[in-house]
Amino acid sequence: MSPPPVILLHGFLRTGLAMLPMARMLRESGRRTRSPTFIYQTEGLAVASERLARLILELGVPVDLVTHSFGGLLARATLPKASIRRVVMLAPPNQGAQKAALARRLLPVHRLGWDPLAPMLPGAPSSLPQGPAEIAVLAGGVGQPAGLVDYLDGDNDRTVRVAETHLMGAKVHRVLDVNHTFIIANAQAQALTLAFLEHGELPEEKP
Repeated sequence: MSPPPVILLHGFLRTGLAMLPMARMLRESGRRTRSPTFIYQTEGLAVASERLARLILELGVPVDLVTHSFGGLLARATLPKASIRRVVMLAPPNQGAQKAALARRLLPVHRLGWDPLAPMLPGAPSSLPQGPAEIAVLAGGVGQPAGLVDYLDGDNDRTVRVAETHLMGAKVHRVLDVNHTFIIANAQAQALTLAFLEHGELPEEKP
């Protein structure tokens, strides 16, 4: 049997083009890939999850997901609505993001009636579904109390703190020395992504 197709979900204010490095690796490994063309912030998380669920239904088979940042929240919102086997989340703000709160204070567009950062505020994703898919989380960080920028509390990848990536029920969690934007193209992240999609687990870390 052929492996499930992989749908790649990009991050905040990006498009499917951002996922090209990961898509290329997966296709070279024999996987079929799809990248939604819609930009999630223009329509909200609930509407985007309905559109993603319809796309999965049209494929007619269970799928795997590979997500970056905000795409992980979209995956969680879609889990109860579609047949999803495995998910690899790259740098997801599963607990919300301190940086989103900082950005919202600097650019208070929510006062104009548009609040694209709301789903990523600290604690906001807590109401999103958990499982039933097998989930791996790959976070960016340096493995030290201070991360790549000092205006975020704790280890971080310049955008999301390691502590914010954790998800109850995730099968595995791994921290990689890579920043938020480039985790998609990182060779180690790509290898671990493929390993989890194929086997449902990650190889042991080397001492």
